Order: sequence, then C-alpha cells, then structure tokens
Amino acid sequence: MTALYTIIARVVVIVRGIAMAEIVVQVIIWRSFYLASPWLLWGPAAALAWGSTTMAYLRRHRPGWQLVCVDSAVYAGLALGAAWCVPAAIRGEAGSWLFIVVTTQSVAPVWFAPRALSVPLAITPGIAFGVGNALAPATALVTASPRRASLALLFVVVAMHWLIRRMLCARAARADAALAAADQEARDQYVVLSENIERREQDRLMHDTILNTLTAIARSGGTPAAISQCRQDIGLLQSALSDSDSTHDRGRAGPGLAPAIETVVGEMRARGLAVHLEINGAAAHGTPEPGLVPGPVLSAIAHATREALANVAAHAGTGQAWVTVSLTSPGEPRTVARIQVTVRDEGAGFAPGSVDPARLGVRRSIAERVEDRGGSAWVRSVPGEGTTVSLCWPADDPGAGPAGLQAAGAVGRGEPAQW
Repeated sequence: MTALYTIIARVVVIVRGIAMAEIVVQVIIWRSFYLASPWLLWGPAAALAWGSTTMAYLRRHRPGWQLVCVDSAVYAGLALGAAWCVPAAIRGEAGSWLFIVVTTQSVAPVWFAPRALSVPLAITPGIAFGVGNALAPATALVTASPRRASLALLFVVVAMHWLIRRMLCARAARADAALAAADQEARDQYVVLSENIERREQDRLMHDTILNTLTAIARSGGTPAAISQCRQDIGLLQSALSDSDSTHDRGRAGPGLAPAIETVVGEMRARGLAVHLEINGAAAHGTPEPGLVPGPVLSAIAHATREALANVAAHAGTGQAWVTVSLTSPGEPRTVARIQVTVRDEGAGFAPGSVDPARLGVRRSIAERVEDRGGSAWVRSVPGEGTTVSLCWPADDPGAGPAGLQAAGAVGRGEPAQW
C-alpha cells in the first residue's frame, strides 16, 4: 500500500505538471483575449501558483485529508470563475484549460481523502465547473450540448478513478497480507532455528566438558590427567558463559586460524597425546588472518578440532594424531578465505553407520558445530585402519566431499554415506 500511494502521488505531480503547461499554452494562444482584459489573468495565475505549490509539496510528502479538502476548495473556486477567466470560444469545452485543471485535480481526493469524503470532494470542483458555466454570459460560440458533454466526461473520469482505486487497493492489501504472513513465518522459523542452535550448543558443552570429565575420572580414578582435564573443562565453561554475556563481540574476528589450532594442539599434548601439526597455505606464511575469517567460525573450527583429538585420545587406542591446517586467502585464486583442517589417526577406527544415535560427539560437537557456521564436516573410518576427520569452511557442495569420507552429520543416525 505504501508503494502504491507513493506512485499515485508521483502520478498526481505529473498530471498537474501537464495541466500547468496547458494553461501556459492556452494563455499564449488566447493572448489577445487576455491582453484585452489583463485582470482576467488572475484565474490562470492562481491555478499556476496553487498547482506549483501542491506539486512541490507532493514531491516530498503524502497529502493529508486537510490538504485534499483545501485543494478541492481552491479548484472549486476557480471553476466558479470560469465566465471571467476562460475565453468565450472554449468556455465549458473539454479542451479548455479550466476543464483540464479540474479533471486532473480529481485524482487527489479520490486517492488521498478518507473513504467517506473521497467521492464528494472529487465531484465538488466538477459541480462548481458546471455551475460556473451555467452562470456565464450566454454566447453563440458554445451551445449547451458541449457543456453537458464536458460535465458528463468529468464525472466519468471521477468514477473511473474511484473504480481503479478500489481494484488496486484490494490487490495491494492482499499483497501486504501475504508479505506479513511470510514475514511472520520467517520470524517463527528463525525462533525455531535459534532454539535448535542453542540446544545443540548446550549438548556440545555438556559433551565436551562434563561427560568427558566424568568419563576420564571413571577410567583413571582421579589421576593428575583427570584433574588437568577438569581444569580445562572449567575454562571452557567460563568461556562459554562469558560469550553468552558478550553477544556484541560475536561478529568480531578471532586471533587467527593458526594460533587457535596451535592452542588446541598444545592442550592435547599436555593431556599426553602426541600431535603432529602441519600448517600450509596463507596460515604458514604469517599472512594476517584476523578479518579474513569471522571469529565465530574460528571458534567453531577450533572446538571441533579439539573434540576430534579428544576422540583420538579416548577411543583410537593410539598415542598420536596428525593435524593438517590450510588457509587460502582471498589474494589467491579463490575469492574468499578458505579453511580446511584434517585430523587423522592410525588407531582402531570404527564403522560410522553403527554409531548409537544417542552419541553426541561426532554429530553435535564436530559436524553440527561447523555446519551451524556455514561449514561442512566429513569423516572416514574403517575398523582397524584409523579415522580421518575433515573440517571445511565455507561448506563443500554435498557431492564434493573428499573421496572416501562420509558426511559427519550422518554419523550416529545410521544414514548412508554421502560422497
């Protein structure tokens, strides 16, 4: 509706501009009439002055009902003065400047006046036009038939404007209703998505801290390694609580991919896992990374890498893992920064399709954590041949995953591999 009324306001400006030009043209054509009685120019001058004023206003504002009422009153007054302002030869004719001005004025009240006043305000200048011509001195140049025809044409124009307004407003109202419904549906979906993301983050935090700590304590009986893990988990919890209280910082860039992964590798080495780290691409040459990749993405990649290494330490039955990090900066062939982190071990491995759906490790703490930030995660594991986890950002196409890797989101759901 807003767009419709904006367009109509511009249409009013255009048609009034045409009417103003017609006044000037007819004054020039009938200059002998106006030169004989210069005081008769008050009508064209008043029409030009008021028309220019309303055009300037309508270019910047939508008219209120008060302006529309004043506008109709002004043009009604002009219409009543037809006998003194219009040459006798065209008085009452549809081609006279007064008829054109009154006709173009009818657009404004039909569209911008309250519904109850739109038709009365639109026909008032027309009635005044008819009365003015009826009161004009009789002349043999114009008979009654052209006057009646002109008056009938004016009312037909008003009726057409009113019908067009009803049709267009009905369509605009339906469009607004559809847009409002779509907007509400999008808001509802956003709420659901936000709740799902929050629930997933809670699951990840639960798995990465409390569950891992209890598992370590159960297996080691409170050894220094378990105590160290408890301290690390407390740090994770404090960091998560701090992030939730500082939402304005979530969009800022992090410290960089290489430092984040090196920090994770250092933590896992402190827990006794031998991690071989290899950094390639822009990250290995000291390229400034802050700003190339959003901070939340770096955080998700780092946490997913930590969880993948924690799985190696807990389930692989081997004391070492290999981590490869690559970053392609926007200055290289790709147009955006590209992250790929691979975590590999040569341990016991597992069958991805047989993982219990209730397990949260790979699905929540690795796959969905990266996917929620626009990335993708893939896993390849065969019993007795080790496990490889690949993390990418931005996400790979569904059919573009590394050969032999299964979509990590399928792990724990018993879904077929997506290659």
